[in-house]
Amino acid sequence: MAIDRATIEQIDATLLPQLDRHHLRVLSHCLDSFQAMAGREATGAIPDEDQQRLWCRQQPVVADDPAFLETLLQQLRAAADQLDQLAIELGKPPLALTLDDLINAAEARCRG
Repeated sequence: MAIDRATIEQIDATLLPQLDRHHLRVLSHCLDSFQAMAGREATGAIPDEDQQRLWCRQQPVVADDPAFLETLLQQLRAAADQLDQLAIELGKPPLALTLDDLINAAEARCRG
């Protein structure tokens, strides 16, 4: 699963520093992956670790590389923590977050 060109262009159009834009692309990709795991219509909680592992094992690029799978799951946990925290701050479920939410939060961090 990859983020689309429109998402990348929207992130790159911000005035955020390069590292922050990269972080936004990764976080957006993780959010997109979590939404795919839960089903595109889901707007609730981020899938648990068992659901994440099952989904990752179904991805051809990840399935044949156990070491990469574990690294990816660690990264997904870190992203889940960040998305959960932002969702709490915004008063909405994590899977209901949008790219605009992620961008607004990153811009606020950079200003603050």
